[in-house]
Amino acid sequence: MNALYNPDEKKRLLAIWSKEGGLSGNALKFFACLFMFFDHMAQGGVLRDSLGIEVGGLLPFQYYDSPGLLAGNLMVLFGRIAFPIFCFFLVQGLFLTRDYKKQLIRLFLFGVLSEIPFDLVANGGLEWGHQNVYFTLVAGAALVVLLERIRHTDWKRLPKIVASTAVFLAIAALSAVCGFDYGAFGIGAILLYYLAREDRFRTLSATLFGFWFEAPLFGTVYLSLPFLWLYNGKRGRGHKYAFYAFYPLHLLFLYLLSLIF
Repeated sequence: MNALYNPDEKKRLLAIWSKEGGLSGNALKFFACLFMFFDHMAQGGVLRDSLGIEVGGLLPFQYYDSPGLLAGNLMVLFGRIAFPIFCFFLVQGLFLTRDYKKQLIRLFLFGVLSEIPFDLVANGGLEWGHQNVYFTLVAGAALVVLLERIRHTDWKRLPKIVASTAVFLAIAALSAVCGFDYGAFGIGAILLYYLAREDRFRTLSATLFGFWFEAPLFGTVYLSLPFLWLYNGKRGRGHKYAFYAFYPLHLLFLYLLSLIF
């Protein structure tokens, strides 16, 4: 059996987020993809020559001396909304899926497929020191699975704490050394979502503390909070592979767009 939760535990998890109205999981992922698209469009410099949209001086009170610079920076700032949403649904998905091993494999395979398009957009060519966010997500997913394995052992409390801490530090260090997007900070944020998964308010608190490293960018990362609050526990319309495929496809599209403009 490759499920982290049994059917009753899954129902309990979804009940925590159940509400009238609100937004489904797929609707929230759509918004996250939209914010990410414009973020990458700006950071990749796709429209720098044609429309003058560029990025620079992303600090509070920075003077923006051109409309293109202002537009580019706003695209990046609002792009900060995306990563918390993806991390949240990574953890939710691991506990709702019937087979977490398949999910790990999917994340890894799409990471491999995305790497060259990511390098072309983010670095202008192949770059071995910086890896796309799928590798961050698969590392975070592996952390969650290993922590759950440790939690369900018959070890005493202290060995569990020591083993869990060692696993977290090892995966965080690996993410930093290998240059996974967001590095060890991203792994720490996923850890907090894992620890807070069964409480709505603790999850929102995890967002506050887990993404402190993005706070200097005008705190726009915290605009993800109202989106997460609106989650209604429903999957919504849409095929799961569409969201997996969006990442490499939008990067490839942006790279081709840069060749034209």
